[in-house]
Amino acid sequence: MSKRARRDLRKPSPAAIASPPTLGYWGGVEKWVERYAAGLSVGFALLASVLIASTYTTFSYTWDEPGHIASGVELVQKHTYTYNTEHPPLTRLAVGLLPSLSGAHNWQRKSFLDEGLAILSDGGGALNSRTLALARAGILPFFWIGCWVVFSSARWISGSAVAAVVAVFLFSMTPPIVAHSGLATTDMGLTAMLLLAVYAGWRWLEEPVVWRALAFGASTGLAVLSKFSTLAFLPSIAAVGLLTWLVFERPAPGRILSRVWERGAQFLLSVALGALVIWAGYLFSFGHTTLFSFRAPAPELFSGLDLVRQHDADGHLTYMMGAVNMVGWPEFYAVALGVKTPIPILVLGLGGLVLLFSRKIYGMRGWMMTSTVLGILIFSSFFSNIRIGTRHVLPVFVGFAVAGGCAAVWALRRWKNKGLVWCAVGAVLLSLLPISLAAYPNYLAYFNPIAGSRPQDYLVDSDLDWGQDVKKLAARLKELGAQEVYFNQYAPGDLPKLLGFPPIRPLDLQGPHPGWNAVSLTPMKLGLWGDARYVYDPGFQFWPERMQPEEHVGGGILLFYRRPDR
Repeated sequence: MSKRARRDLRKPSPAAIASPPTLGYWGGVEKWVERYAAGLSVGFALLASVLIASTYTTFSYTWDEPGHIASGVELVQKHTYTYNTEHPPLTRLAVGLLPSLSGAHNWQRKSFLDEGLAILSDGGGALNSRTLALARAGILPFFWIGCWVVFSSARWISGSAVAAVVAVFLFSMTPPIVAHSGLATTDMGLTAMLLLAVYAGWRWLEEPVVWRALAFGASTGLAVLSKFSTLAFLPSIAAVGLLTWLVFERPAPGRILSRVWERGAQFLLSVALGALVIWAGYLFSFGHTTLFSFRAPAPELFSGLDLVRQHDADGHLTYMMGAVNMVGWPEFYAVALGVKTPIPILVLGLGGLVLLFSRKIYGMRGWMMTSTVLGILIFSSFFSNIRIGTRHVLPVFVGFAVAGGCAAVWALRRWKNKGLVWCAVGAVLLSLLPISLAAYPNYLAYFNPIAGSRPQDYLVDSDLDWGQDVKKLAARLKELGAQEVYFNQYAPGDLPKLLGFPPIRPLDLQGPHPGWNAVSLTPMKLGLWGDARYVYDPGFQFWPERMQPEEHVGGGILLFYRRPDR
C-alpha cells in the first residue's frame, strides 16, 4: 500500500469532518465530555459492575449454569474437556477458574448437570453461594471488554468521544446486558468477543496492514472459543456488509479484484492465526472425532459442532405469545427485542441504525453496526431452529447502544440551537437510568411497558423464568412457615437439600391443593406438568392464569394459597 493511501486511511471519519466544533452552551458541554470521556465511560462501567456483582448471591443458579461450571472446573483441574462439548471452552474456563482457586473440585459425576450441582453443593449439601458467585465473577471481564468495544466503535464511527460515552451509558444500563453479565454462561462472552472480532475486521478492511489482520484473526479465534454462534454470525455479518457495499458503492469488477488481491494474503494469515488460537483453546489436543475417520486437531471442537448440528436439526421447545413449538418462528426475535429492550434504547437504537446507513455522514464505517445487527437477526430468524431467548442475539444490544450514541450526538449537533430537541434527547437519555435501576435486581425478567403486567404472555424461559428465583421462593416459604409446597419445579436439583425447601409435591393440573402452591411460569407456558407435556391451543389458559396469586416471587414464580376449609 502506498504512503499516500495509508495517510488517507488515517483521516477522521466523515462525521468528524462534517461536524466542526460547535460554539455556545452545547460546545462547552461537548468539550467537557470529550475531556473526561474515558473517566465517564469507566464510571458507567463500574456502576454497572456494582449492580451486576450485587446480584451474584441474590439468585439461585439458572438452568445452564451448573453444566458450564462443571466443564470449566474440569478444564482447569484435569486439563480435559469432556462435559457437554456443544459449547467451546473460553467462557467456561473463565467461570471455572475462581471456584477452582477457592477449593471447589471435581466429583466425577457422569452427567455434566449432576457434576455442576455437586460442585455448587460441595458434593451434595446445601448450595454454596460463594462458589456460584465466584463462577459468575468470571464473566465480568467480558462485560468490561464489551464496554471497551462499544466505546471504541462509537468513537471510530462518529469521530466523537461524546457519542462513545453515550454508547457506553446505553450499553451498561441495558437490563439484558446487565443480567447476562451476572450469570456463569456463554452469552456475554460471545457478545464481547464477537463484536471485538467485527471491530478488528472492519478496521483491517479499511487499513489492510499485517498487524490489523493478525488482530482480526486472534479476536475471531477467541470469539469462536466463546460460542459456536460466531461461525454462523460472522459470515452472515460479512455477507450483509458486502451486499451493502455493492449496493451503495457499485464498484467496478476491477476494483473488487484489486481489493481481494490486496487483502488476500493477509486474510489467509488471519485465518491461520485464528485456527491456531482455537487449537490452543482446546489445549492443542489431537485425536479421533465422530466426523472423521482419521485423527484431527481439537477433536472436541468437531464433536461440539456435530452436537450443535444435531440440536439445530431437532429444534428446541420454545414459547411465544401463547403458542409452543420446537422450531420457533421467524418473527421471534423481532417480538423479543420489541418487549425486552428499554424504550429509550429502542428509540435511539433503531433511529441510529437507519442514520448509520448515511454514506455522507459516516462513510462506510456506519455500516459496521447495521451489518452486525442485520446479519445476526437474519441468520437467527431464518436459518436457525433454536430460537429461545434474546440471550442468543445479545450482541444486537451492542448495535443498539453504538447506533444510539451516534444518533443522540448527531441530533444535538444538527439542532444545537433548538431547545426542544435538547430537551427531547436529554429526556430520552436520562429516563434510562431510573428504568434500569427500577429493574434491579430482576434484570433477567425485565420487560418494557409494551408487555404490560403479564410478560409471560409474550416470552418465558431465559427471558423471564430460567430457574433464578427458586432461592427467593425458598426464603419466602420459610418466612410463611410452609410445611410443604405444591410446585412445578423447573430448576434442576434436589431443592429441599440445596436450598432448604419444605417437601415438594407435584402441582395439580386441575387446580390448587389446600396450602401453598408455587407456579413456575416457564414449565406452565411450555405445558410441562410433572413428567408429562400437554399440547394446548393458542389462547388456552391453565388455572394459575385464571386466578389472582397471593404474590409474585421474583419475576418468574407465582405463589398461591388455598385455605384447607375451601
